[in-house]
Amino acid sequence: MTVYDVVVAGGGPAGLQFARELGARTDYRVCLLEANPSLADNDKSTGGTFEQVVDGFDVDESVVMGSSPGVVFEGPTARERLAIPNYVLDFPAFLEWLGEEAASDGVDVRTGTRVTGPLVEDGQVVGVETRGETIRANLVVDATGETGALTTELGMWDREAGQRGIGKEFEVSGTFDSDAMVFRFDHEVAPGGYAWVFPGDDRFKVGVCWVNDFYERHATDDRSIDDYLRSWLERDDRWQADEIHATHAGAVVSDNSINQRATDGFVAVGDSVSSINPLFGEGIRPGMESARMAADVAIDALDADDVSRERLAAYERRWDGEKGWDWRLQRIVGELLYDFDAGQQDEFVRASGEFSRAGLDRLQQYDLSIRDLLRLYPARASDFLKLPRVARHLV
Repeated sequence: MTVYDVVVAGGGPAGLQFARELGARTDYRVCLLEANPSLADNDKSTGGTFEQVVDGFDVDESVVMGSSPGVVFEGPTARERLAIPNYVLDFPAFLEWLGEEAASDGVDVRTGTRVTGPLVEDGQVVGVETRGETIRANLVVDATGETGALTTELGMWDREAGQRGIGKEFEVSGTFDSDAMVFRFDHEVAPGGYAWVFPGDDRFKVGVCWVNDFYERHATDDRSIDDYLRSWLERDDRWQADEIHATHAGAVVSDNSINQRATDGFVAVGDSVSSINPLFGEGIRPGMESARMAADVAIDALDADDVSRERLAAYERRWDGEKGWDWRLQRIVGELLYDFDAGQQDEFVRASGEFSRAGLDRLQQYDLSIRDLLRLYPARASDFLKLPRVARHLV
């Protein structure tokens, strides 16, 4: 049996950032367990992000594969360019860098170690079980992503209550003449979701994602996500694709994010409690933000030798205070956005182009006001029929 002060299950951005925070700020013995043979084997993210990640978490420029000064929203016929600076990360290299940062501060980063469940004694989480050993710790952190390996077993997160989606992306060499990220809302390309192109310095990324519920309503045939992605890659004349170098794919389970995030001896970060933004699906930034919030509270709790639910719930309250209402409101908007008809998709795109500089800042920071959302939303009389479906997000 191995003993640490803190054990983190999962080596994605949230888990690695939590370990990085503890390693840099404390002398506690911290272990991070990742199921894959290497951190770089996690290829589920597009790597698209913004300055809050690159500057806010001091990300080294060596893992940034590109940046651009704007974002383009497209509908079936409409197109608007928005002045929102952005970055594209080399995601596997980013994870390796986070791991190296944590390890340099004394964190024991162990790959090829799958956590199979929590170790619970007298109602308190006191460690984890892996396929090969039992590891005890004063504090356990679930950062296992959408599988919620620990939160689901502890009854803290109901994956079945969330909406499921899927995304797939090709990393391509060739030519793409653009200095902006592109997000396309068009059921012909991505039924019930959106498609994207992220420019890099020598490669670009092309992807498609959708929410399963809305894919079923808007897909006109039974083509797979791979079929839709390859079709767009082949027929859009804005690029010349010479070679596909990598494929990134992953599933998402998303809810309002207002979930239990702490119990005795335990906190959960990232998508193990669905921290993903429900409107546009960004996961890196909210996952790392949740890790920093949790680390702030965890350090105080460890210093006080009190890892009770009562003490650790300060993290949960902070998340709900900063994100809860915004995420819940944006879940409602997302529910409507991915069900828009083609005319509404175009109107949504045109409305985004009318935002002021301050409005674009709120959009990029997911801090949209009710007035902003009403300006973006192309209402139809038929939308009243959708009210019972979206009302569940207010509960």
